[in-house]
Amino acid sequence: MFTCKQVSNALSKEDYEKLPPLRRFFLRLHVKLCVFCGKYNRQVMDSQDMCRCYKEHEITSEETFAQYRPQMESA
Repeated sequence: MFTCKQVSNALSKEDYEKLPPLRRFFLRLHVKLCVFCGKYNRQVMDSQDMCRCYKEHEITSEETFAQYRPQMESA
């Protein structure tokens, strides 16, 4: 089991989805069970999820938009 400090450092330094599965499992377990840091680290994980989702959505929207963008006429 990780300490609160280890969990906070791991979440602040990198995206938890990029961590190895076992480490990611223990991070999530700690966040769900910890009374002290659980709420804060849950918000950090949710923020990372939202950013990842927004980034994926932005990329697909940009590709779709590029298909319908009017082309400039050359002079």
